[in-house]
Amino acid sequence: MREMRFKDKVVIVTGATSGIGAVTAEMFAEEGAKVILTGRNRERGEKAADRIHRKGNPEAEFMYCDATKLEDVRKLRKAVGDKYGKTDVLFNNAGIFVTSDLENLDLEDWNRSIDTNLNSVLYMTKCFLDLLRPCRGNIINNASVSGLDSFTSGTKTYMYGASKAAMIKFSKLCALNFAKEVRVNVVCPGIIDTEIYSNRDFSRFLGGIPMGYIAKPEQVAEVVLFLASESASYITGTVIPVDGGMSLT
Repeated sequence: MREMRFKDKVVIVTGATSGIGAVTAEMFAEEGAKVILTGRNRERGEKAADRIHRKGNPEAEFMYCDATKLEDVRKLRKAVGDKYGKTDVLFNNAGIFVTSDLENLDLEDWNRSIDTNLNSVLYMTKCFLDLLRPCRGNIINNASVSGLDSFTSGTKTYMYGASKAAMIKFSKLCALNFAKEVRVNVVCPGIIDTEIYSNRDFSRFLGGIPMGYIAKPEQVAEVVLFLASESASYITGTVIPVDGGMSLT
């Protein structure tokens, strides 16, 4: 039985139809939150919400939102505001992983990466700030070890690394400027066993992970819930790698 740290808290999770987002939404619901799952795939989103309901947690619903489209985000903001009047936690989790060498890098893929991994965070933060401020809410942004200054990975992560690095800088600026009203923190997962990897042979990564194994989404979600909880009430602007030591190599 989990603690009820988020009873009656309103939590929004973007990219909640699978992977880290879906698992994190489930765990928030298990701790009493009213969870709004958002994403671009309505069928998968409703299934994710239904899984939460079947576990005995009725306070979860899917709201369609393409977070790369400002108009969609504005509609979501209105729906949440009209129904709940506040937002306690915003987990900006939506993201895509597209790789290419520089010579063959497609500008459409570049723009899509920036839209999903960076602009969506801007839109959600800007539109929901007024719902977060009154309850001294907090934002957790899901970046990546690829965005850390101390870690340069791979030969083809131009789009992913650049967009995640910009997200981290944006998060720190928000943490600084809204410190008295809203906490803003970042998690930086390493290699996590999710659908983002079409090649399911994870053995190729193990040599670069000091702890020697691939993490499950739950291990990232636990850090997100900690940052959203009162236990982290004096923490803002922090960037936490969840990577088994990968960023140390």
